[in-house]
Amino acid sequence: MGETNQAAGPGLPSSPSPPPPPPPRSGCSFSPTAGQETPQPGGDITGHLTFPLLWVTLLVSFGSSMLYGYNLAVVNSPAVHIKAFYNATWSQRYGHGLAPGPLTLLYSLTVSIFALGGLVGSLLVGVLVERYGRNGTLSRSALFILMAGGFMGFSRELGSPEMVIIGRSITGLHSGICLSVVPLYLGEMAPKNLRGFLGLMPSIFTCLGVFFAQVLGLPELLGKDRFWPLFLSVVVIPASLQLMLLHCFPESPRYLLIEKNDICEATKALHRFLGTPDVQNVIEEMKKEQQSLSSVEMVSVWQLLRDRSVRWQTLSVVVVNAGMQLSGIDAIWFYTNTIFEKAGIPVSQIPYTTVGTGAIEVVAGLIGTDLPWMRYVSVACVIGIIAGFCMGPGPSSEKVLAAFPRPLEVSPAGITVSIILPLTEHGHESGLKQRGVKPGLVYPVDVLAELLTDL
Repeated sequence: MGETNQAAGPGLPSSPSPPPPPPPRSGCSFSPTAGQETPQPGGDITGHLTFPLLWVTLLVSFGSSMLYGYNLAVVNSPAVHIKAFYNATWSQRYGHGLAPGPLTLLYSLTVSIFALGGLVGSLLVGVLVERYGRNGTLSRSALFILMAGGFMGFSRELGSPEMVIIGRSITGLHSGICLSVVPLYLGEMAPKNLRGFLGLMPSIFTCLGVFFAQVLGLPELLGKDRFWPLFLSVVVIPASLQLMLLHCFPESPRYLLIEKNDICEATKALHRFLGTPDVQNVIEEMKKEQQSLSSVEMVSVWQLLRDRSVRWQTLSVVVVNAGMQLSGIDAIWFYTNTIFEKAGIPVSQIPYTTVGTGAIEVVAGLIGTDLPWMRYVSVACVIGIIAGFCMGPGPSSEKVLAAFPRPLEVSPAGITVSIILPLTEHGHESGLKQRGVKPGLVYPVDVLAELLTDL
């Protein structure tokens, strides 16, 4: 489903007789300058940041990446209101409200189905970018957000909790697509010296999305009961802007040349993004990449997982990404208010404390680059993790176990009864107490065994 990149290691399955690339489209021709050395794939092609490159980066980061962060945190603030809506709707339908357990389960489904939709979206990326291109996939994915916003925005008016759940699943589908396509689009059109900077923009906007969701969730803004459907559907605004404006920018030059073999349109796109008429070196590099890829067969995800030649590379990617997700960061954004409430923070202060966590993430995302003093911050964070473990999970487990009384202590002299067993379910005193067994006394093993046998 996905495609192999030019750095794919040896041993990947290759087709015995690869089909030649389609002929170049008419109306545009390109020929290298005579005597000029052809650059190799991965050459050092650099450029400066042009306005089209900057604006398209900001547009897709605002209209796609930011929505992922927003949808992570948007369900945190209105949790109480959404549960009340679910309970009231259930009561209207069936004549009785939901018990706390099923209500929590229904709300948990609303939260977690976002991740399930993301899984489905990520599996569709390969097919979508091959058929519609990078720009086209991002434009069409915005339609998912408009659909999801309609479901969630009108859910209360129509008395349908199912519409909230469906809307959340669609937003997850959108996020699963955009988390892969946005970096792909930016990486293929940016000069190599700017890929690090432009690649950081989606991450920053994801942090901003979390922060904006926390700010809009304040009681003074959209955090009230009557506003939660609007709060969930605000995402249609950035998606609409992306849908209207993204078509003004060209498709990925790499996609146009390597996959569509449209040299004319690829050259125009490079002129637009790089701001220079001399793009011969870039075209030659991509043509070399096209030739190298023509002997490599497309592999599916299942084939990639089974390929022993890239097993360690695949395992490294899986472990890094799994560790990031299993760290629990998404769960924090889903349930920030609940976590702070359990920690004893006054309810009136929780929304503002939550905003503080989002602000810290934004600041950390902005400064988390190659700064000399960040190594000391990393050391301090490691020390903080150790201190937190020693104050929390470490001794807590031992204290919990020590709090449980042990009814019997075995010694060479016999068995010491340390407590009297509690009352039975019928309200009578335990059988041991009825037979005169007293705590603190040592009883021979055979005597106590006979008493236990009679019970």
